Amino acid sequence: MKGSTTSMNAPSKRIGKVITKISSSPRKKKVTVYFGNDKIEVSPDVYSDYYLYVGKEMTSKEYKELIYKIKQDDLHQYGLSLAIKGCYSTFEVITKLKAKASEEQSVGNIITRLKKAGLLDDKEFAKEYKETKEAELYGESRIKDDLLHKKLIDPEIVNALRFKNELEHAKVVAVQIEKKLDRYPYNAKIQKALDALQRRGFSYEVSSKAISNYKENPKEENKSLLRIGETLLKQYSRKYSGYELRKHMFGALVRRGFDIDDINNYLEEVL
Repeated sequence: MKGSTTSMNAPSKRIGKVITKISSSPRKKKVTVYFGNDKIEVSPDVYSDYYLYVGKEMTSKEYKELIYKIKQDDLHQYGLSLAIKGCYSTFEVITKLKAKASEEQSVGNIITRLKKAGLLDDKEFAKEYKETKEAELYGESRIKDDLLHKKLIDPEIVNALRFKNELEHAKVVAVQIEKKLDRYPYNAKIQKALDALQRRGFSYEVSSKAISNYKENPKEENKSLLRIGETLLKQYSRKYSGYELRKHMFGALVRRGFDIDDINNYLEEVL
């Protein structure tokens, strides 16, 4: 059968669907079955289960059953490929299968088979997902939130996970953030760093400790104040003057995190 091709002309008096040709492709791991001008692809298992051969006539009912079996087999193979990748939770595999399936019962059967085979295990998935995200320097709350609300893992499984080295991981991220915020005023730098660390899933306590080594840089802050102040002065002086100009300048610089005394000193010089 492997790599072979057989064919015949369809008999004219038969009323069912007659197999006129069969060919196999080891590369595709599929067997192509022809019914005149029509053709279907089946897996080797389906091919042997249905005892398909050239000249076999299939009633409409038998043909529909074959097509249904092919769809179920394809769906199972798809589920199998998802499970083998190991990057999907049970919920995600179910969702992807339902998008392709015509019957919900079929999805349930496939999920049961995959679980029995040990290919779908949310406990193992959660553990591996946690380790991967920790290596990417995400914190506990972000990882747990993703598992609970995106992957729909059982809360009991998620809450059983243990997180270590949160502070060490947060410190690494904090160093990366500080480099990006080098020109920001100290107060703004602190707030932006805290926000960024908490978005990555680190607690406020851990985030605060991670940035405890941040230091003020008066020289850079002064340069930044002068640069931003100049831009704001050009912008606001088109619409305001006197007290209104000072008020808008002061508010804009405070929102950017500059020290109030430094702002007042700057405004005294330029206004």
